Parts: sequence; structure tokens; C-alpha cells
Amino acid sequence: MNRWILVCLAAVVVAPLDGASLDAVKAAYESGHYDQAVALLKAAAEKGDARAQSGLGVMYEHGRGVAKDPAEALRWYLKSAAQGNAAAENNLGYLYFTGQGVERDDTLAYQWYSKAVASRGDDDDWDASIAWTNLGNMHYWGHGTPKDPAQAAACWQKAVALDNPYAANDLAYLYEHGQGVRRDEARALALYRKAAHHGYDPAESNLALMYEAGRGTLRDYAEALQWYRQAASHGSGFAQYKLGRFYERGLGLKADPVEALTWYLRAQARGEEHADDAADRLEDALAATQVAEARRQAALTPMAQP
Repeated sequence: MNRWILVCLAAVVVAPLDGASLDAVKAAYESGHYDQAVALLKAAAEKGDARAQSGLGVMYEHGRGVAKDPAEALRWYLKSAAQGNAAAENNLGYLYFTGQGVERDDTLAYQWYSKAVASRGDDDDWDASIAWTNLGNMHYWGHGTPKDPAQAAACWQKAVALDNPYAANDLAYLYEHGQGVRRDEARALALYRKAAHHGYDPAESNLALMYEAGRGTLRDYAEALQWYRQAASHGSGFAQYKLGRFYERGLGLKADPVEALTWYLRAQARGEEHADDAADRLEDALAATQVAEARRQAALTPMAQP
């Protein structure tokens, strides 16, 4: 399991407009009437509203209410960024990092992310947190700037202060392994928990791993189970595999090979490679009726609690 999950994120929330226009755009967007949202954004964007231009770029980037068109998204982001809009600058960084509508260029991506954190206003904490997270990613991996885990940690700390769960999970990893910061498993545990409480399934799995191994805290299989179940309910194949292991070995609960196979099969369906051998092993060991029952249960939607 690769516990290091870093994603360069584009801000996908429509940028705010003023007064009634803002309410109308939000209502149309949240109700799925993207074409109406596009019409409202376009009217304001063509009048030079930087926030509307950024929002319109989002619609073109993701194909909401219009045909997906990275080049058109780029055009509107550039108009908005020319007025110092942080969300547009962050999204330009994302386009250059992924090569959408432009030739991939890590240096330009880094520059746009840097502009975004410098352009932060008073009412855009989430956009700022995403930009700081992305900038930390660039420092950690050495994209467009020298590889520097300490600088990554500094960026992610700023994002964590703005309540970003992705950055909290990533910063926790640094503290867990002593990369760019002094190793501190208790701090890592607290950061994983902070991210997990946002429903971020990689953090939920990482928190469960800490409790399972007794890192930064006493070993607690019951607590580990709780967080693996939560992550599994959010679709984590790794957490589903771990639940299979807990049921197979009887860790914190009564061993149940049929339930174990059920979770292995769910994990297998999610592409979790470790589940393949485990599922094959139990299918060979169990009776045909037990295997059939596990397959039936695996087809059902797993819940956070049994």
C-alpha cells in the first residue's frame, strides 16, 4: 500500500459573485443546472468580473454546462489571473502541471501556484489552502523547484492552518517518517485524525494503521477497526483488504473466514493487489457454500458499521 497520496488539486468550487448574482449562480450550480450557471457566469465574465471569469474557466475545464474545453478554460483563467485572482492562478498551475490545454511545464505550474498563495484575499481560505497544498507537492517531489521536504512541510502547515485535509494527511506522513521535520509519531497521529474527520479516506486508513501498529499511541485494534470501516465505506480498497485481514486473524473481533473473504473480494473489485492472493487462499480453504455466501455479501454495498 502506498500511503503517500499527493494530488495536485484544481479549485472546482465556482468563484463567488456579489449579491443576488452569487445566489443565483450557487443555486443553479448546486441543483445541477450547469447551463444556467454558465450563462450567469459568462454574462459577468464578459463584463470583466475576475471571479466570474475564474468560475467560467472551471466550467470549461470540467465540462459542466459546456463541452469540456481546456483551451477555453485556460483563456478565462488567464483573464482572471491578469486581475490577480488567486483561484484562477491556482487553476492555471494545475493546467500546466497536468498539461491540459497547454504543454506540460512544471516550472510554470510552480510559478502560478506561488502567485496564487501571494494573491490570497480575505475570503478565499479554501482556494488558498489548495494552492498551499499544491505548492507543497511541488517542493516535495521536486517539480519546477528543487526537491525540499522541509519547504513542503512549511507549505502544508499553512494549508493545515486553513483546515485542508489533504495537506494534513501529507504533513502527517512527514512527521511519521521524519522527512523535512523531526520525527513525531504523536503529531502524525493528530494530523491523520484531523484529516480523517473530514472523511478523507487515505487519512482514515493511515490513522487506522497507526492504531493497529501502536504508533504515536497505544495499540488499539478496536479504534483501528473503526477507521478501517470508515475508509472502506468511502471505497478504499486498501481498508477493505485490511478488514479482511482483521476478520481472518481475529484481531479485535471474533475470527470469521467468510466475512474475511467478503472483504477480500470487495478489495479485489477495487483493484487492491494484495487482496488477490488472500481471496484465492480462502476460496481454496472454504466450502463451496461459504464461498458463495461471501460472494453474495461482497456484491452488497458495504456500510461504515456492520
